[in-house]
Amino acid sequence: MPNVVKGSKQQKMVVVPHRPGQRVVFTLLVLIGVAVSAAGGWGYAYYTTVLSQEGDQAEKSELLAQLFDLRVQNDNLERQVAILGRSSAVDKQTGVELQETLTSLRQRVAQLEEDVLFYRQVVEEETKETGLVIEELDIDATRSPDRYRYKLVMRQEDADGDTYLAGHVNFNLAGQWKDQQVILPLRDLSEAEDELDIRLRFKYFQNIEGELVLPEGFQPDRIQIAAVATEPVSKRINEDFGWVVALE
Repeated sequence: MPNVVKGSKQQKMVVVPHRPGQRVVFTLLVLIGVAVSAAGGWGYAYYTTVLSQEGDQAEKSELLAQLFDLRVQNDNLERQVAILGRSSAVDKQTGVELQETLTSLRQRVAQLEEDVLFYRQVVEEETKETGLVIEELDIDATRSPDRYRYKLVMRQEDADGDTYLAGHVNFNLAGQWKDQQVILPLRDLSEAEDELDIRLRFKYFQNIEGELVLPEGFQPDRIQIAAVATEPVSKRINEDFGWVVALE
């Protein structure tokens, strides 16, 4: 019989299995929960931003950065799970539960990405005919061979008369020259332009016009217009126009 000191309180001893991997697994599950919460918060923030149509570029960049961070977290968690899966310290049941949680996280991320794509498409449709638009493009012949007058009119749709549109536009000619397909910027063809990016700043519209001279033997087939608006609404335009010349 074991020796017992009278008057002392006896504590019951309980034997539990030693599972060193559980602490690591628990930490991973907490990280997953944080990632899912961040994803939900990001999705809600992006949704409200789109609906309010604030158009704040810095806020949009921050939201996209959050999505990038979420993807990085997801990749890191998957790598750690792969490592733990090869460790004998993690029992089979815990591994199954962890894998199920990760699967749920992947599904959540995929759903958020679908939502982002949908709202982007909605915004693009709503802004397609607002902000910067190409109003007119004309090419007129002159009395001199290979010399043409050009006129490009950029306009601000739904202009309120107080807000300036800012951005730039590229005007290029594409065609055949010396048995090769080439693209020539307006800067190389016209004395009126000395920059690749033609600056835009106007309330209602802006004319870009002058004369251009084609290199000898160059046969243009289309005009490429690429424009970017940075204010008041971010927008990009990329359109091709056939080389159509109006005779004098």
